[in-house]
Amino acid sequence: RVQADPAPLAFGAFALTTFLLSCVNASLIGIGFLPAVVAVAWFFGGVIQELVAMWELAHDKLFPAVAFGSYGAFWISFSVFQTFYANKVPANMAGSANALFLGVWCVVTLYLLIASFRTHLALAIAFVLVEVTLILLAVGFASGSLAFTHFGGWAGIVLSLDVWYIAAAEVIN
Repeated sequence: RVQADPAPLAFGAFALTTFLLSCVNASLIGIGFLPAVVAVAWFFGGVIQELVAMWELAHDKLFPAVAFGSYGAFWISFSVFQTFYANKVPANMAGSANALFLGVWCVVTLYLLIASFRTHLALAIAFVLVEVTLILLAVGFASGSLAFTHFGGWAGIVLSLDVWYIAAAEVIN
């Protein structure tokens, strides 16, 4: 029996959620849209990727399980932070708190980036773009540089397009 691959669902969830937040970071849409982004991040970016991670584990596919599980946890923790804790961070520490949140994900992304070299080019490019996006955003928030934050937003938009390509290619093929 042939099993359907759930990965395109997780790729689509990651791409859409990343695209929305990146539009905020690039100032293409206002910060007032952040609650809508958080709602998508809770369920599509977070829960869906966690479910796909479990399906991938059930099929003995470690790399996609770890990747989807990690970024699903990223989106859920982002949502928890934005919903329950961001307003409790003192204003003078908000940038540093965001930079810390994003910066530690660079470590996870780095080892997934290295592992992605054993997959295909579009996926390796996606992990390079995740790393670049996180670094730009972490630097932007840590330094208060709107330019870095905007560049991080644009890198995230390019990342979203690459991941949507992966999702579409897998569904169409």
